[in-house]
Amino acid sequence: MAKTTMEQVYEELNTRIDEIVKKDEKPRLEALAESLLQVNAEGSLSDLRKAFQFSYLNQVKEEPVQSNHQLTPDAIGYLVAHIIDLFTAGKETELLDIGSGTGHLAMTVKEMVDNVNLSGVEVDPALAEINANLCEFLKVPMYIHPQNVIEPSRIPSGDIAIGDLPVGYYPLPAANYKTAFEEGQSYAHLLMLEAGMNLVKDDGLGVFIVPSNMLEENNETIKKYISEDATLLMFLNLPATIFKTEKQRKSIIVLKKGFSPLVNNEVLIGDVPDFKNAAKMQEFLRQLNDWYEQYSGKQ
Repeated sequence: MAKTTMEQVYEELNTRIDEIVKKDEKPRLEALAESLLQVNAEGSLSDLRKAFQFSYLNQVKEEPVQSNHQLTPDAIGYLVAHIIDLFTAGKETELLDIGSGTGHLAMTVKEMVDNVNLSGVEVDPALAEINANLCEFLKVPMYIHPQNVIEPSRIPSGDIAIGDLPVGYYPLPAANYKTAFEEGQSYAHLLMLEAGMNLVKDDGLGVFIVPSNMLEENNETIKKYISEDATLLMFLNLPATIFKTEKQRKSIIVLKKGFSPLVNNEVLIGDVPDFKNAAKMQEFLRQLNDWYEQYSGKQ
């Protein structure tokens, strides 16, 4: 049976990575970054992105990375893209991925929503290099800001901020952030969420992947933030089946910049069904679309 384009490119990437690792004794992710510029990258955006995705997953099996460096699964990325597609309605949109890592989440969104122009913020130089080379590999432009999004910056404002936010404590003081704790270290994911919302225009959106317990544990600062500076539009719990433990479970939160009180039925809160259950997913997406039609009709 003939190999698909994705399979061919995937094998070419892995072969080139092995050659670089053997010859130059470089870490596998560094070799992956180099290989993206050296293989014959011909194919659709979907084929090439998936070839990169599977190659990345193959490398981190060989050389494990911290959990925050794992790629966002396609099913989650596609759901983020669907939400963005509802709100953009085909209009040209400036999309900013905060903590963009390799750029894979932004590229997944681009695959589904062509009208977005991509920018990213990534402090890790190794991941930022992969991101830059992935842009060349996929032939998709993306402006990458190599810096910490929590620190002061001159990053241009966008229409929508997205991010699969790293979970943990931020090691430095976080002055001028409402989501910072009064004592001790603050949560990095809360600070990044607020930083991302600071970088969108008035009435702009934030679509973030966050811990499912974010509004339940140590929630005083985030609850204050979304009652004063942002409007909660959605909180969608991702399927428990895709996480090893309930503690690791994540959700998608959708915020609008600026606070305006909504009646209860305007906030969409619920559970996303198992991605493998096609019938239930279709029903969920129908409910999501219906919610947006009602919401947009009141704006």
